[in-house]
Amino acid sequence: MTIQHDLPNRMQNRSSNLTYEDLIERWPSMRRRALAQGGDRIARVWDYLGGCLEQRRVAPIIAAFQFRRFPVTIEEFVANEEFLGGRIQIWPALMADLKALNPNVLVGEAPVHEAFLGGATGTGKSTLAKITLLYQLYLLTCFRNPRAQFGLDPTTRIVFPLMSTSPDVTRRVLYEPLREMFESMPYAQKHLTWDRRRSSTLEIEGGIHVVPLIANQEAILGQAVPGAILDEVNFMHTVKNSTRVAGPRGQGGYYDQAEEIYREISLRRKSRFLNPAISIGCIIVSSSTRYQGDFLDRRIQEVDQFQRQNVVVRQHKRYEVAPQELYCGETFRLLVGGTRHRTAVLADDQETPNDAHVELVPIEYQEEFRRDPERALQTIMGISVESITPFIGRRETITEAFEEGEQLQLEQWVDLPDVILEDHDLPRWLDEAIPRNSDTPRFVHIDLSHTGDACGIAIVRALGRVNITDPEILSAIEAKPMFAVETALSIQPSPQAELNFAHLRRWLMGLNTRFGLNIHTVSFDGYQSVEMRQAFRSAGVRTKLISLDRSIEPYSYLRVCLYEERIAIVESDKLRNELVALEWNQESDKVDHPPRGSKDIADAVCGAVWSAATSRELRNGGGFIDEAGQSTETRRQRPQGLVRPQGPQRR
Repeated sequence: MTIQHDLPNRMQNRSSNLTYEDLIERWPSMRRRALAQGGDRIARVWDYLGGCLEQRRVAPIIAAFQFRRFPVTIEEFVANEEFLGGRIQIWPALMADLKALNPNVLVGEAPVHEAFLGGATGTGKSTLAKITLLYQLYLLTCFRNPRAQFGLDPTTRIVFPLMSTSPDVTRRVLYEPLREMFESMPYAQKHLTWDRRRSSTLEIEGGIHVVPLIANQEAILGQAVPGAILDEVNFMHTVKNSTRVAGPRGQGGYYDQAEEIYREISLRRKSRFLNPAISIGCIIVSSSTRYQGDFLDRRIQEVDQFQRQNVVVRQHKRYEVAPQELYCGETFRLLVGGTRHRTAVLADDQETPNDAHVELVPIEYQEEFRRDPERALQTIMGISVESITPFIGRRETITEAFEEGEQLQLEQWVDLPDVILEDHDLPRWLDEAIPRNSDTPRFVHIDLSHTGDACGIAIVRALGRVNITDPEILSAIEAKPMFAVETALSIQPSPQAELNFAHLRRWLMGLNTRFGLNIHTVSFDGYQSVEMRQAFRSAGVRTKLISLDRSIEPYSYLRVCLYEERIAIVESDKLRNELVALEWNQESDKVDHPPRGSKDIADAVCGAVWSAATSRELRNGGGFIDEAGQSTETRRQRPQGLVRPQGPQRR
């Protein structure tokens, strides 16, 4: 089968001087000559060019005559021995993706400028990216003068950059395999020349370069970029208050490495390679799934929201693309985690929660989901998660705490529980929402912030005590306090609208001076709180420092309260999401939030609950009682995994 079709030299040499009238006159003979040299592929091309001629669109016709070798389709590129020749294994399920990434633009199919490849690990994302870039490079080499075709200066370098999380990963995973694929092609050996002695970059005749680069936008300055591979973007760096990004008032901004690189490359491609005649080049952005709201998640949502054209999105589960002969056919039921439930393997006789999503997964993956369900959800099913190592594993207890708050008719005391100071002033206290039990002690925790993160504030009161029994010591029941989170809010400052601590203090003291509430203690996390604590103490309010970064004990106590159903929380979508996304850093033994996440309100709630639990009033009450309700001197370490007793519960 002939795969290289040379157009008549006479037409190639004179194509730049052809006018519309020339083309109309000579079109029949031109078409006959082309069809005599080619087959169905050439026929389709000329049918498309004939339509362009009828529409008086000369540019695609002129561009077609700029080829010194007529390009093959992506299917031929993969299968024909002149190119990849079947030397690269591509699962059949991925061939449709490869065709979507590399449309036949010579017959009028819409070009693809950007591709976002997500989903599970082991689904061929890197293979698709490398073959696509290699095919785009091949298309450029088919032109007699690639620079002239796209209006570039004769000295301009046409660069295909490869970037990943580190130079070593870029070279090992992307550059070296791609170069090996290129050099093994008979087409390259017959028709192209390149600097074989230079191993660090691939430099091909015509000023075409494939270069592994450090992942930053400075690396591509001054380059003409038709396409690129940005790999594992979800694992690139994010830095708050970074000097790499200009922030307001000369301060650092939020530096998202993937975002900055993608924007720079996208702008460079649009400025050099948006050719109305023929569009070549594709920016391929790929990564394994990680957190919800990561870079790739945001880009895919943007494509869906704005219905972006010339963009391809692909996300696959591993068992959707891998050959089916790898699996025995048996499956198990998997409860896919979310805000209300954590990912879990369901037993055959286990009922499915009404609001849960259940997936049938090949039995070969059951052990991975039993051992580490959240990570398996990412790597096998390609579903992003709120947290990789959840601190609060039993997510249903978070939902139950908010439902308990609804039953107690808790409602926010302010008109805006999540305030952005650039748009609003401090929230307004709602007279009708302020409770009338003014003598009840309230505990306030403030997670201060001046211009950066949000300032979280929570107000908590004790609800009495509930009896909890230890399954290891059934003869003793411990009376533990219950809590109500009555208000939980965030105030987002910025360099343009700083949070005035004096205004905040007067606003909070209004609960006492205006509504007569008993503010027992106001606690702080320590950041810039000296002046605030002094002012509250001078007003007769107790203060204390509670650092949630130095000890995991306050958060551990909050988790126990959730597990033992000893806390009711006022409705707050932001707080709910923060609690679900809390992560446990095993190395530092600390509670943290995911990248681009927050835990400002969660910190405030945790601090307020811990302040109440460690107050003298609550410490002096309660203690251990036996089944008859009599006090007992039983002493033991704080038991783990407490369960609710069968006897008296709440009061």
